Amino acid sequence: MKITFLLLNLDGGGGTERSVVTQANALAALGQDVTILSALRTSDRPHYDVDPAVSVRRLVDLRDPETPRTEDDVVAADLTAALAERPSLLVPDRWDAQFSALTDAMYEHVLPALDADVVVSVTPGLLAAAVQLLPRRVAIVHQEHRSSSDRTSGLEPLLTFAPRADVVALLTRSAQEWLTETLGPVAPQTVVVPNPLPQGFKPRSTLETGLIVAAGRFVAEKQMTKLIEAFGEIADRIPGWRLRILGSGPQRLDLIRLIRRLGLWDRVELPGQSADMPSEWAAASISALPSRSEGLPLVVQEAMAAGVPVIAFDNPSGSRAVIRHEVNGLLVGPDALSGLSTALLRLATDDALRHQLGEGALASSRQYAPEAIARRWLTIFEGAVERRSGDPRPLHRRVSELATTPAATADLPTAATDLTPAEARRMAVSWAVQCAARVSQRWFVVPAHGDDPATVVVPMAARSAFLTELGGPEAPDRLSLVDTAGHGWPERRDRIGRLAAELAPEHTGRVSLEPWPMLDEQWPGVLSSGCRIHVEFWESAPNGDLVSAGLNAYTNRLPADFETVEAEIEGVVARTLPLMAQPTVRDCTFPIDAVYTWVDGDDPEWNAAREARLAEVGRPLDRTAAGRARFVNRDELRYSLRSLHLFAPWIRTIHLVTAGQVPSWLVDHPQVNLVHHRDILPADALPTFNSHAIESSIHKIPGLAEHFVYLNDDFLLARPQRPQRFFDPSGHTAVFFSSHNIGIEHDGDAAPWLKAAWNNRRLLRETFGVVSTHSLAHAPYAHRRSVLEEIERRFPEEIARTARSPFRADDNISLLSSFAQHYGLATGTAVVGSSENAYVDISANDVIRKLRRLKPREQDFICLGDHHDHALTPAALKEVLDDFFTFYLPVPARWEKAE
Repeated sequence: MKITFLLLNLDGGGGTERSVVTQANALAALGQDVTILSALRTSDRPHYDVDPAVSVRRLVDLRDPETPRTEDDVVAADLTAALAERPSLLVPDRWDAQFSALTDAMYEHVLPALDADVVVSVTPGLLAAAVQLLPRRVAIVHQEHRSSSDRTSGLEPLLTFAPRADVVALLTRSAQEWLTETLGPVAPQTVVVPNPLPQGFKPRSTLETGLIVAAGRFVAEKQMTKLIEAFGEIADRIPGWRLRILGSGPQRLDLIRLIRRLGLWDRVELPGQSADMPSEWAAASISALPSRSEGLPLVVQEAMAAGVPVIAFDNPSGSRAVIRHEVNGLLVGPDALSGLSTALLRLATDDALRHQLGEGALASSRQYAPEAIARRWLTIFEGAVERRSGDPRPLHRRVSELATTPAATADLPTAATDLTPAEARRMAVSWAVQCAARVSQRWFVVPAHGDDPATVVVPMAARSAFLTELGGPEAPDRLSLVDTAGHGWPERRDRIGRLAAELAPEHTGRVSLEPWPMLDEQWPGVLSSGCRIHVEFWESAPNGDLVSAGLNAYTNRLPADFETVEAEIEGVVARTLPLMAQPTVRDCTFPIDAVYTWVDGDDPEWNAAREARLAEVGRPLDRTAAGRARFVNRDELRYSLRSLHLFAPWIRTIHLVTAGQVPSWLVDHPQVNLVHHRDILPADALPTFNSHAIESSIHKIPGLAEHFVYLNDDFLLARPQRPQRFFDPSGHTAVFFSSHNIGIEHDGDAAPWLKAAWNNRRLLRETFGVVSTHSLAHAPYAHRRSVLEEIERRFPEEIARTARSPFRADDNISLLSSFAQHYGLATGTAVVGSSENAYVDISANDVIRKLRRLKPREQDFICLGDHHDHALTPAALKEVLDDFFTFYLPVPARWEKAE
């Protein structure tokens, strides 16, 4: 078989070049016709020794950058320098700046006529050139050598051209899953093949030298500082041991300073790079890899080939693919410094375990032998060539497959439609706590704080046992398990049992439980946000302390004998720390009520009273002030109250202010307080049909909390909210502004709400010397009863006049929907808040499209505003709204009659 490797620069000394040379040499040893086609030449000889049986071609010679030359002088000498300075058209600079117009010219000359059965590209830029220029008869296999989670410039060409390759090979299963999930149905055939070990003799370690060895570039990603700090934690407990770090890089001086600061100058060695790494590994008793992330770490493979066990931070793209915990090494939670210290101490002081893991390491390394990897590649190449020769039009075949192959559907449940987020969180905490109690005595729960959900903490030593319990037969099918790997990798979600079994051998510091978020493949359900709880696995420090997997609100370290108390967390009585059982200064600890004003515009008796009151006024009123559209009942109140039930369960009492009417679906419930207009308004103001008038007396509701949220019945909460959305911990109210200004006062027609806004502004200007500029968002309004009482004392005439206006009038102020908020900002009792809001005019012709846009649930609040003239017929609009309401808020509240 004729095999050609495309390489950018054979003379480079990186891991990709070493892997290509090792593969080529091993394949040639198996009798294959192998060529390395290097785009560039920068040295007299390759950095790694190439077997004479391997052919080498170099297209552009840059040994003298001033006068570059091309193979066989294909490009005239007077053009080479100019082309070398021009950007590539095949591989743009944003993909890989090492390509140029000169490499384009050579690839266009060589690749269309290349005599090869299979071409292997090893960077996304080379894949792009291969796909665009190679003849159809040549099979293309791409080897992705870098960690795709950290990719920047290579991401675009990889995702663009990978679907047109016959095979894409990844170094780890995590990278494979990332690529196939990202590309979806157009993903090519993918395989996972590790890089081979370099050829040659590999001496074996005795594991008795008392030497810890690490190797790598001295850059931030390699985290050599963490290794030195971890060694410093235990150095006094292993006096005969030393740490040697091989390599070079910009952080060398930083490492030297750290060694000096920790007093380790006689225990930590920085000898630089080594030309004989097999001997360095043979001198080691332990190897350490503190990197934040890797592709497939060759240093781990090399250490194992010397029979040296490896300790490494777990990460999806590197160490996990090579190290099997307690078999050939030890995995430590990502970035867990104390966990690294404990692992180093454990192997340094347990000779039997060190030798046991060393035997496992040596056995594991045999799978990376160049000959074994070469045979795997031959099988892959032969399959790609066979498929290519059987169908010379692979793109047509792929398109045909996409058209005829049924789309794969995951065997996953859909979101529950009968649970509230609070019930889902309770279920998740309850199950996690049960499992934690079965496997450890040192578990506890960190309550939800700020935007962080409740977190069940389990010692890392119990991680595997906990996950086994978590995925047991009693696991709630309504919950899913989520692996948040971080570092750019996508979350993995599955049934608890399946994913828990996959995660058990790993060593990541956190998993999550939450209900299934999607109602179907397209739309999320009410449990899609605000329902997650975390489980964190805290490492044990050498002295027995528990050390957190990441930052949290309370502590990053606990003594071995920490004290716990019982407290209710998410409705579950669970163990927590005494400090955590108390509210923090950043929490709203005061009671908060909700207030609605509502009328049933379909009530004949109420409407007759409205008509009579209009006759008393004795003058025609604008329909925006008195028209029936202001009072049409579209069942919005039922669903607005549902949204409170779902997304604001912390509301104490809901006060429903009406003209003596009761919704037909409402049952007598202790959380809902019915308030008649006569309970709060003066007798001479009744009956009233003016929302401004009713709002002017809301603060007189008997038993109303000092802090309350006022809602129109067409407001919906769209996702779980915390009290801090509406109030800060000191009780200040949040003001949500819209982007619309209220303009300049003028004579003539203006909507009643706008005239009220201008009246508000005149009061503010006369009283405080400040003016309002914008209207408020159509979102729930936070208020304090004492502030409203103060306003009434300060502006009694304006409040009394508004209260006694039976319909909206030109001299009204809008107390609850504008004036009190601006007053609060002027007097220091309010702050500007933030929220994501959506306003939908249900009378508009595009109402169906706008309601559909709400289905992704990306807003905090929704307002379904009504009008007098509608594009849809009443029956059509009712059907549209009913469908939306039942889809968006499917869980009945406890105060609704059973249907």
